[in-house]
Amino acid sequence: MMETQLIAMAGLPGSGKSTIANALSRQLPAILLSVDPIEAALRRSGWQKEQIGIAGYLVVEALAIENLQNGHSVIIDAVNPVQAARNMWVKVAEDVAVPLTFIEVVCSDPAVHRQRIETRVRGIEGLTEVSWDRVLTRQQEYQPWSNPRRVLDTSNVSAEALVKSILPDLWRS
Repeated sequence: MMETQLIAMAGLPGSGKSTIANALSRQLPAILLSVDPIEAALRRSGWQKEQIGIAGYLVVEALAIENLQNGHSVIIDAVNPVQAARNMWVKVAEDVAVPLTFIEVVCSDPAVHRQRIETRVRGIEGLTEVSWDRVLTRQQEYQPWSNPRRVLDTSNVSAEALVKSILPDLWRS
């Protein structure tokens, strides 16, 4: 039986973080909580983009706490670009007394990253696809890390191979 834990994904749009998070959720007994569909649902309900702010993160935080308290491991799928967002997951893990693993997903090849952004269609109703210019802006806003983390580079390794490489570290008993 796997120990209850919190796994917080991080990385720029198009880095492969959602692909890795989805693959992990299929391999581990863990609940996947993604910020993007929640933000899209808020938009569909009439919220304006500027009203949403941190709301998606707070909804995911509340759901993570509830699931962790019920003994379910949780995977967070979010950009987590700033230290305040990362600190949220540190506090959740401390408050619920579960181990936390940060996984930062990067795509070190700009051409591959750009192609992913320009060709992806996620089909989340209420969420517009991110442009390459927006990714470059987010990259400038992305704050350096102070937390320990595992970094996965998706530029030339498949999501399946990367997940296989980290599963032993995540399957704690």
